[in-house]
Amino acid sequence: MDLNEKKESTLSNLLFLIAYTIVLFISSLSTTLYAHIIPAVYVSSILVLGVSILFCKFVFADKHSFLEYIIYFLIGIILLASMIESGNKQLIVITMFMLMSKDVKSRPLMKIYLSISILVLLFSYFSTKMGWIMDLTYTRNMIERHSYGIVYPTDFAAHIFYICCAYVFLRFKKFNLLDMLFLLTIALLVYRQTDARLNFGMILLLIVVGFLGKKGKLGFVNAIAWLVPILSFLFTYMASKFYNPVSYAFNLLDKLFSGRLGIVQGILEQNGVKIFGQKIIEHGWGGSGFYLNTNIYKYSYIDSAFMRLLIIYGVLACLLFLLIISLLLWKNKNIKTVLIVILVLLSGIVEQHFIDISYNPFFILLASEYFNKKGLLQ
Repeated sequence: MDLNEKKESTLSNLLFLIAYTIVLFISSLSTTLYAHIIPAVYVSSILVLGVSILFCKFVFADKHSFLEYIIYFLIGIILLASMIESGNKQLIVITMFMLMSKDVKSRPLMKIYLSISILVLLFSYFSTKMGWIMDLTYTRNMIERHSYGIVYPTDFAAHIFYICCAYVFLRFKKFNLLDMLFLLTIALLVYRQTDARLNFGMILLLIVVGFLGKKGKLGFVNAIAWLVPILSFLFTYMASKFYNPVSYAFNLLDKLFSGRLGIVQGILEQNGVKIFGQKIIEHGWGGSGFYLNTNIYKYSYIDSAFMRLLIIYGVLACLLFLLIISLLLWKNKNIKTVLIVILVLLSGIVEQHFIDISYNPFFILLASEYFNKKGLLQ
């Protein structure tokens, strides 16, 4: 790399990290109850600023062939149509950052993610203690579940899970018993305060994966990693599509999914799937849903990220996104990245956060590692 190329690479990385910091901060803040206080026009303006900087990086700092620009344009058309039809911008935002992550360094990316995420969570927590926003508290089986200023307890726990994943990524080569005890303590504390069983289990699995991965016991996973998004999607779709409440096996599976299979099946039967997606009216208990009359409004929310991709964003966007993730996993041989992305994908069977940039930096990391070694068409 000559001096000019090095300068361009440094500028590209800098512009990306600035754009990412802006978008991550405002997106993370939007997962708190401040989303109901800050005017939407301010949130949109800050988001546009971050995306504009990202486009400046893509146009002026990166180099692409004419064919690559055509491919990016076609992908953009599909995602833009999906955004318009669904009324939801999460997928197009995270995909833009993935596809424009050329020359981005992994450790600065992870450190920015950790810093912003922890800062927002601490600010949210102290805001509830100061009375600026509410700590929405729910009860399940006589257990109080705190959200600490985030819209729902499981969303707070999901933030912690993704933060723990970033911690393991940065500590991977030095991961030791103290790290394991630290993460176990966090998992137990979060479980005690939120009763979020999935994220508790995912952090425990993360500890095991971090330990075995550092020991070199999981190298075989590289060869099959690309199948995980496809198989996870097929499993989630088939389980939801063919759920039968009188089946013992399906009932057991539905309990593991906290009753989500029947809910998603009902939404799927009522709305079907569309090529470019659709607007779905959902009723969750988080945020403003805290005040809904549960005698009138039944819980109706698509928690699974895979089913959200299909039902909300549409067939084309869903297949495109799964293809991109599978391709990136097939090409990536960095075991720590691959292992964490697999955990993120597995969590997406049950919850929705992996398509939200405010939670998940690892798809961007996966893409950047690919682009730093290859061009789009290599």
